[in-house]
Amino acid sequence: MGDKNKESTAKQGRFSATKIIKLFLSFAVAAADMTRADKVCVLLQKRQEYDIRELNKAMNEFRKAHQQPDTRKEWDLNDPDALKKDKPARVSDDDPRCGISSLQKFLGEDLNEKERKKLQQEQAR
Repeated sequence: MGDKNKESTAKQGRFSATKIIKLFLSFAVAAADMTRADKVCVLLQKRQEYDIRELNKAMNEFRKAHQQPDTRKEWDLNDPDALKKDKPARVSDDDPRCGISSLQKFLGEDLNEKERKKLQQEQAR
């Protein structure tokens, strides 16, 4: 019976050694697969970042070409030169844009002061 126990423990040791070797090899293969998968993941991530960057470039180029600020419908509200382009409240005493209730004509106001003084100086000579 002693010989049988030695054989069975030797068999168990031998089987466990082969099992350990198989297990180690399977772990090595799994590790190799994981590193390969990590490399693929890194490549896919780089590709995705590149695609996003290219898409953003294309969107910015489209915006520069087709969506200028001065072509928008709200441009008249946001125009920095609006005051320069705007007409004055009135141009002359008989401006047709000024109605009765506009309060644009005041007594004593002289819109043609420069022309009147120039004319007076010429007449004084």
